[in-house]
Order: sequence, then C-alpha cells, then structure tokens
Amino acid sequence: MRKWSDVLFFFLSTKMLPLVAGLLPIYLVAQNSGMLDSIWLLVILYTSMNLPIAVWMMRSFLAEVPAEIMEAAQIDGAGLGTTLMRIVAPVAMPGIAATALISFIFSWNELLFARVLTGIVAGTTPVFLTGFVTSQGLFLAKVCAAAVVISLPVLIAGFAAQDKLVQGLSLGAVK
Repeated sequence: MRKWSDVLFFFLSTKMLPLVAGLLPIYLVAQNSGMLDSIWLLVILYTSMNLPIAVWMMRSFLAEVPAEIMEAAQIDGAGLGTTLMRIVAPVAMPGIAATALISFIFSWNELLFARVLTGIVAGTTPVFLTGFVTSQGLFLAKVCAAAVVISLPVLIAGFAAQDKLVQGLSLGAVK
C-alpha cells in the first residue's frame, strides 16, 4: 500500500478519542440492539478498542520478517497459507505473544465500559472489585485479597510468555 503510514496513523488516531466521549453512543446502540449486559458486547468493544494498538505493533513486528524467507518458501512451492502458517508465524511469534499479552492486559483492566454497559450477567473483574465499596464503607482487606486473586491470570500469562514477551518487545528496538 502506497500510503501505509496514513493508514497506520488513522488506526492509531482512533485511540485519541476519550472513552467517555464514545460512551453514550455505544450505550444507545447497545440498548437499541438488546445487547446490554452481554458478554458479546464486551468482546466486540474490547476487540475494537485493542485493534489499533495490535495493528500498530504487529506491523512493526512483521516488517522485521526478512523477505528472503518468504521468497525462499515461494520458490520451494509453498502457497500463501503455508508460507504464513509455517514460515512467517514462527518468526513473528514473539511479536504475536507481546501483542496478545498487551491486548489481554488492556481488556482485563478496562472498567468504564464494563461498569456502564453490564450488570449482573456480564460483569468483569474490575466491576466485581467495585462491588466492595458499600454504604458501610470500604473493606480494605477484602479488596486487597480480591485484587491479588484477580491479578493472578495476568501474572501467570506474563510469566508463561516471558521469554516471548522480552523478544517481542525488543524485536524492533535496534536496527
């Protein structure tokens, strides 16, 4: 694509809109479509919210894949699907892992949309934590215990992908 930098800037510029500015239109669309308090609404929102960062990050990781590797696969008779799955994906796996982990963390920590658009059925962990604030006060010990338990999936995912994450985040740093 000739103007790839303009396309990438457009993707990234969608993150410049404050979340509060898009809250009312999204609420009205969700209410009219009957998707309030639905996990699918959050899946669509979190995917669209993380897509610009994922595209931006994956573009830099995929730009580091040598073109010679893909040319060699094409000369050997590999099709596009085979080249992507067996050649490009293993080379770009650190970048894919870093992008997936960052998108997971951003989705896991998002509170505003989950608090406004969900109720009982599709409540997320940050919404669960806000439930500890009651009219009787804030029970700090319970909040701290719940926060530790809620942080475990992110910590486990980070430790599991630690080697890939370090490779992925440093892949495009030095030329």
